[in-house]
Amino acid sequence: MRNVLMIIDKFGWSYDAIVKGLTKGHVDGALSFDIVSLADNLDYIERHHTQYDLVFAVGWTLIMSKKRTHQYRQELTFLDRKKLITGIHSHRSWDEYATLPDAYPPPPKELIEELSTLKRINVISRRLFAIFRDAGLSNITLTENGVDTDLFASAHPIATDRRRPLVVGFCGSTHIDKHDHLKGYSQFIAPLRELPNVEIKVLGGKGEGQVKREEMPQLYNQIDLYICASTSEGFSQSVLEASACGRGVISTRVGGCEDLITEGHNGFFIERDLSAIKRLVTQLEADRLLVQQLGGNNRKRVLERYAWAIQGPVWLEFIQSNLPEPVGA
Repeated sequence: MRNVLMIIDKFGWSYDAIVKGLTKGHVDGALSFDIVSLADNLDYIERHHTQYDLVFAVGWTLIMSKKRTHQYRQELTFLDRKKLITGIHSHRSWDEYATLPDAYPPPPKELIEELSTLKRINVISRRLFAIFRDAGLSNITLTENGVDTDLFASAHPIATDRRRPLVVGFCGSTHIDKHDHLKGYSQFIAPLRELPNVEIKVLGGKGEGQVKREEMPQLYNQIDLYICASTSEGFSQSVLEASACGRGVISTRVGGCEDLITEGHNGFFIERDLSAIKRLVTQLEADRLLVQQLGGNNRKRVLERYAWAIQGPVWLEFIQSNLPEPVGA
């Protein structure tokens, strides 16, 4: 039996969803996983990490400073770097919020140097992979993000009756200024309420407004269309979840959305331009059959490519390929 310690930031957050998704249904009796939250169990990690064959810190910021002023110094230095792998999930952890849908600044040289010292790193979207590969990071593997298509599923088809409003959904916090700017809620999403027969529904949130993951499918099934107006994404978990629930997506050209969406088939791309977004949403409000088709096609796309049944084995191969050789082998 080979034992892997999976370090996440907090239970209920995106790393937790990823780890639970990729290990769900895992039946390889030669491999076992323990999921530990850094926020709650640092002492356990320090005392027990040597008992594991491999440690997977799901995101690199769990084991390194993400502040450039600290020169990306490595933390949790008690972990054996020869048995440590990690991942790259976003632009915002290193780009000082400079990434835009049409502008991709390279990662800082000092970050590349520090990441190069680690055993292996997985990257969750093709754009992020290309950016770090082109910056000279060679110890990387592409493992696209996935979603639990059993939990996130279509409970009912999208209605085509225009006597009810077109419901456009957004998932995220709306009361943190920096987050609001990056996600584009106040500037590009909330004003869509001004359109005739259009309703905006905010799904979940942070703090007291945070919804349990198991309750999110019900919320996604209350919308007709999901919108992502972000400046950047690695591979949005919310977009994948809404897609798995059979909802079409309109999105800026960010991260995995570029790979997920085929224009006019399962979604549409938008610019961060309110007038253009309003025109598109108005057109979709008038063509509910198209909205329904986008959702059905999106569910099929996710099942074919992004379900954990598809992506899980890719992640597991990444993990298994980095296990050290057994002693005496």
